Order: sequence, then C-alpha cells, then structure tokens
Amino acid sequence: MKTLQNPQELKNILNQKDSEIILLDVRTQAEYESGHINSAINFDISGTDFISKIENLDKFKTYILYCQSGGRSKLASILMEQKGLDIINCEFGYISWEE
Repeated sequence: MKTLQNPQELKNILNQKDSEIILLDVRTQAEYESGHINSAINFDISGTDFISKIENLDKFKTYILYCQSGGRSKLASILMEQKGLDIINCEFGYISWEE
C-alpha cells in the first residue's frame, strides 16, 4: 500500500488533476458535511453498504483515502486492497489538512 505522509504530498497529486485518481473521504456523512477536501467523495467506512460500494469501483483507477486522523482510512485501505483496488492512504487526516 502506498502512503502519503503529509498534506503537501496530497496537494501535489491533486494539482495534477489526473482523472484516474479519485479522492475518497471515509468518514461519516456528518463529518463529511461539516467540511471535506474539494473533489472528495464520501465513502463512509462505518456504513452498512461500504463493502458493496467498493466492490463496484473501477479497478483501473487509483483511490486516495483519508479520514479524520488516519485510522479509518488505513482500515479502509486494507479492505479495498483485498478487493484488488489501487490504493494510496493518507497517514495524516482531515485535521492536518485544515491546519
């Protein structure tokens, strides 16, 4: 699994505007609605439909995951890699992004 260590690494990737890279926010809908990174799609890891949602993702794309502080995105990354998806996990979270 590839990882990003800090927000600047993520900013550099997002500035490339690569359509093959999808940013996923794995926090709850309420957390997402209270603030999220532009272009992020909410994929709540605690949702009952999380597994079925990831099974329908395009395996030819790369998914960058983040959560509030890094824990949930790591778990989501493991689950998604098991489904054969190309994952980059943000070891930092939205808290660091806001700073």
